[in-house]
Amino acid sequence: MKKIIGFFTGARSDYGLTKRLLKMIQNDNFFELRIYVSGMHLLEKFGNTYEEIESDNFKIFKKIYTYNNVHDKKSEFTNSVNLIYDSIIDDCIDCAYIVGDRIEAYSAALALHFCKTPIFHYAGGQITKGAVDNIYRYNITNLSTLHFATVKSAFERLAEYPLVEKKNLHFTGSTAIDSIFEFLKSPVEIKKYFPELKGSNYALMTFHSATNSNENICETMKFSINRIISANYKVLITYPNNDQGSKEIIDLINTYKYDKNIVIVKNLTSEKYYSAIKGSKFVIGNSSSGIIEVPYFNKTTINIGSRQDGRDFDNTIIDCSINIDELEKVFELGFNTNWRSIKPDLKYGAGDSSIKILNIMKNYFNENK
Repeated sequence: MKKIIGFFTGARSDYGLTKRLLKMIQNDNFFELRIYVSGMHLLEKFGNTYEEIESDNFKIFKKIYTYNNVHDKKSEFTNSVNLIYDSIIDDCIDCAYIVGDRIEAYSAALALHFCKTPIFHYAGGQITKGAVDNIYRYNITNLSTLHFATVKSAFERLAEYPLVEKKNLHFTGSTAIDSIFEFLKSPVEIKKYFPELKGSNYALMTFHSATNSNENICETMKFSINRIISANYKVLITYPNNDQGSKEIIDLINTYKYDKNIVIVKNLTSEKYYSAIKGSKFVIGNSSSGIIEVPYFNKTTINIGSRQDGRDFDNTIIDCSINIDELEKVFELGFNTNWRSIKPDLKYGAGDSSIKILNIMKNYFNENK
């Protein structure tokens, strides 16, 4: 009999980097895949990103509307735990796969814990000092059975944690890198989606709020946008996630919606996002993607502020404070050198993470019959 594995996704990021693994699970006779969608996926203001899942020919098993008519973080969290628990308690899931560190993932993990469902956790052990996600990631680790570390330092950190059984800890690398390797075999040019963006005439920008600091993200964004435009480049801007402070960032982004030099997209699908990275001159912001994924395109990331402090940085990443004078020096050097390509260290894997994780999950059940 097939083992039922539930994939719980509450945001565009965790689905995008898991898509290749999900396809492997779906095509493997060992598992029956059930996809549970909640959180940001079901909010129109963030682009109704569940539609990407359906367009990739996955069947969504359940949509759990955790954020409807909820207006504060405390209520979002408690409402999410309760609704997810009520939705899954009778589903007889054999295991659950959860990605990362967001509050949507933590909500699902708690609900699954109360249902006594084994949790397989991807991307534990990392540190992001500038975001409250550290707390959620740590607590998901406490609730999980299997652990898939994406970078060596995270694996070593988890290995020292007494509640993690060593036999259940694995260094697999990032599944996002698998998808990048696949994309780069037959890359799609960004002009297919946005004809106004061509010939690396733009920067790709994604900023999230800095939930553990008082950094003025909007001021930094305004300076950066104006500086890039002054150098005769366009800016492709994607929306932030729904952390506290996201409304101010979205409001700022929308002040540029009539600017011919700015392209605003609530959400880029995985393929469009990879096309956007590949076609860009450089990437700027404070997103984890700039740290993990962008180096595999031999592109420079300007990582601004403290949100990603603690992560392993590739040598293609320029780490910069939100100080405007420091940021101007980074821009000046970058434009003077035409953002030259740098060979990356490739810290997050070699494109075989999904098959590693699939085999580890199957071995878990074979060893625990």
